[in-house]
Amino acid sequence: MRNGREGKRLGEVSVAANTDTRFKFRFADSNDTDGTPVAVAYGFDFCLFDIDTGVGGSLVESVEACGSLNYFHHGGGKNGIPEGRGYLCDNIKVDGYLEITTPSAGCTLVTGLREGTGADNPATWDDVVVDPDGDLTCEAYDMCPSSGVSGFARGPGDRVVDIQTCATDGSEEAGLFPSSIDVSPWLRGKPMRYTMPKFVCFTYAAGTSSFELTYRVGPGERAPYYGRNFFFSGASVSAQDDPPQC
Repeated sequence: MRNGREGKRLGEVSVAANTDTRFKFRFADSNDTDGTPVAVAYGFDFCLFDIDTGVGGSLVESVEACGSLNYFHHGGGKNGIPEGRGYLCDNIKVDGYLEITTPSAGCTLVTGLREGTGADNPATWDDVVVDPDGDLTCEAYDMCPSSGVSGFARGPGDRVVDIQTCATDGSEEAGLFPSSIDVSPWLRGKPMRYTMPKFVCFTYAAGTSSFELTYRVGPGERAPYYGRNFFFSGASVSAQDDPPQC
């Protein structure tokens, strides 16, 4: 488990297959040994990453949040991409990657649709958002590599196959991660679509002192020995277009 407090790393918790886990996040003053809840004086975003499935559609991940004001992701959200989120891209669509529904009033359920592997996992915000002034841009997401082919067979037994012959079939979603020092080493040169469309952020109101999320992992071939990783990070709401910080 990682709590996300060290450096730029996302928080990470390993969760067993075929389980429902409710996480409660509560704010407190680090100097208060009693842990008295503290209401945050400003609105903030809380984001979940790498929401996908295992090989063959097993180990499906989903996250349910209730009581948030809004949700957003690359390509839009409940009310489109909010102002001040210039690190998100209109052209990165979550269709086919995430299913977003409203199971009950005030609640949002996000379910992963696309297969993924551990080698696709993000480690920091730099792996999932763009830098308009750097190598990782919105335009790069749809850029066909010089080889004319984007992707490869991966995962156990190379059973996860997402290969695009962009030289003849079009360059949408064909872009590769750059060899940037800001991108995690295991992602460099791999298709951005394996990682970037699989996250969602929820916005909570000023005055919030705690909130809960339910994270579900579906059944898998080797449950309970296999599971999934729950990746998360918080960010303050800002009028700036700079990528958020953990």
